[in-house]
Amino acid sequence: MWSSERAAAILLAVGLAACQPLPRPLADIAVPGPDLLAVPAQGGLTVLEVAGLSGARGAAFPAALAEVLQQREVPAVAGAGMRNSLFLVGQVETRDIGGDGLEVDWTWELVDDRGATVDRRQERDVLPRRDWEWAGAKALAARAAPAVLALYNAQMPSAPAEARKPLVFLAGVRGAPGDGGRTLPRALATAVQSRDLATTDRRDDATAVVEATVVVSPSGPGREKAEIRWRVTRPNGEEVGVVRQANEIPAGTLKGAWGEVAGYVALAAADGIAELVHRIPAEAAARR
Repeated sequence: MWSSERAAAILLAVGLAACQPLPRPLADIAVPGPDLLAVPAQGGLTVLEVAGLSGARGAAFPAALAEVLQQREVPAVAGAGMRNSLFLVGQVETRDIGGDGLEVDWTWELVDDRGATVDRRQERDVLPRRDWEWAGAKALAARAAPAVLALYNAQMPSAPAEARKPLVFLAGVRGAPGDGGRTLPRALATAVQSRDLATTDRRDDATAVVEATVVVSPSGPGREKAEIRWRVTRPNGEEVGVVRQANEIPAGTLKGAWGEVAGYVALAAADGIAELVHRIPAEAAARR
């Protein structure tokens, strides 16, 4: 984790011209000389403004995203140039999908200091229109961070095996109404990464596999009971344990976009899931 002194050393305010969709604005960035910097020669990430986010929210977003990334041990700054850093160029587009739902498409590019694209990633999110319209820069940064973190980490050298965090493969969510099958895994990926775990899209590389089953049943007039069962196994299928959640909710609550509900559910389950994953000894995971 970056100390306050370390963060202060890298947060150098530098003027930046407005970005166009997926631009190459590197000529507009003043990169301070080596005498002004106390950062590693490589490995930093400069977060630029995101095309499609306007007003105060758009202006505040780079700093909010840089702060979230710093909390996850990425040396990130907003709108400032770090020598030999990578630059994060983003674009967001929204599309009405009917009702109260909104489809949000994020496009991220990592660009080097010569303006060449290093890697690219696209993510699609679905949420209620009101959540998008009311969300501030910090809330949007928290939703965007997992994709950016994965994009950045893919460029970094692998850590020694003994220093790696346990890897979790999210095998999906069965039975969830509405968009829960998409939004719950995303929310859980964010939640477990703050509990000394990391996620992987390769089952064979995982320390543990997490799969959820959702059952919604009537429980009275205008009410439903929602039950979620998170099953944690080793990659070979051996069960480590199960985390169970249950609550009564107004009927139909989960039929559309889950919105913030997915985040609340994932946060409530994450501690129990992390405890089960950490029960798997590192040497046992290496022998799986």
